[in-house]
Amino acid sequence: MMSETVYKGLVVMSLMLASLVGVQSNAMADVTLSKVLLVATVNSGPAMLPLTWKIYRLDKDKSTLATSLSRHSANIQLEPGVYRADVTFNDGSVSRSRTFDLRTVSSSNVIVAMD
Repeated sequence: MMSETVYKGLVVMSLMLASLVGVQSNAMADVTLSKVLLVATVNSGPAMLPLTWKIYRLDKDKSTLATSLSRHSANIQLEPGVYRADVTFNDGSVSRSRTFDLRTVSSSNVIVAMD
């Protein structure tokens, strides 16, 4: 059987942990996400071909995969920062990259010509 002191200590620790989790999720909710329109084109129009987007967040000397998509265009939301979009046709015939900066804008169009 648990002593009353141990029980109270566990209750206090549980409440502290619960409040920390609440503070962390509130802090994460305060980050304003930027809207990004991704469009791959061929002959100045939508590519309409199977391709893959890999979006990397660039921080100092490292890049971290932020998201990956398999469509010619998409609307996504990202935290402010600098990113690189790598776009590749699924057959591997063409691959392009584009770097974009979301530190000072709330929305951005990233258009990648695949021809």
